[in-house]
Amino acid sequence: MKSLPIPAAKVRSNFSDVLDDARSGRRIRVTRHGKAVGWIIGAEERERLVRSQRGKTARRSRSGGR
Repeated sequence: MKSLPIPAAKVRSNFSDVLDDARSGRRIRVTRHGKAVGWIIGAEERERLVRSQRGKTARRSRSGGR
């Protein structure tokens, strides 16, 4: 999924809209001076990432860490 870069100042002034975008499934890359400083993602996206990470950890432990 492609991220949507938004300057931090714009995030502050449009926070409600940014949250709506995140809730709808967009990944928002918060930037300052053109460089990424953080991300805003929706709750469903976070849960998907957590499940994915748990699966990777479980596979690694079954294979002896390789």
